[in-house]
Amino acid sequence: MTIEARLAEISRRSVAGLHRRTLMGAALAAALLPGRVRAQGGSGFAVRGIAAEATADTATAARERAIAGGLRSAWTALLAREAPGEEARLSSVSAEELERLVESYEVQNEQIGLTRYAATLNVFFRPERVRALLAARPSGGPGGRVEVVAPLSGLQDWVEIRRRLANAPAIGGYEVLSLSRREARLALTLPGGQAAAASALSSAGLRLGEGAGGLTLGLSPGP
Repeated sequence: MTIEARLAEISRRSVAGLHRRTLMGAALAAALLPGRVRAQGGSGFAVRGIAAEATADTATAARERAIAGGLRSAWTALLAREAPGEEARLSSVSAEELERLVESYEVQNEQIGLTRYAATLNVFFRPERVRALLAARPSGGPGGRVEVVAPLSGLQDWVEIRRRLANAPAIGGYEVLSLSRREARLALTLPGGQAAAASALSSAGLRLGEGAGGLTLGLSPGP
């Protein structure tokens, strides 16, 4: 074998070895990511056989994108099956609310490439949160997004507000518009309207009120 041929063979083996190590690393990264949580069973609302597929710059990013899209597809499928009249109102819940609605999911038939990920998902939703969201029908005004100001006396107030918002399933999520030591400005998604949201927030230990500059959100004695 000539020197040139030997060098070419060494280069080919090195590239092949690098490709195998990259795929192994991608598989390991996917296995370590959260979400492979339920091996069997499922309580209440389960949607099975959801195709999840995406491409991205890395295998890890592709998996995250595919899983997020798969969970969204499962939620849409659940609405079509359990509450077809609510698809238009609830199919676009925020990513934060969708995360609260999902109890767990299992991953099957994974296909992991350098920049592509594909799998089949079985998704299990939290029955109590789904029922609460479906029950929050519009009353006292149309649903939508409203901006509120939450006065803060310190970091603990902000931590507690976020905790209580997570326990108000009738709230379709929120977006932090600005945050300072004195106040947080939030955009709340209210699928059931402001009146239903006020009741749900009150049950979660939050007070929705009127201030000089618009709606305010504050802590009240509660959970």
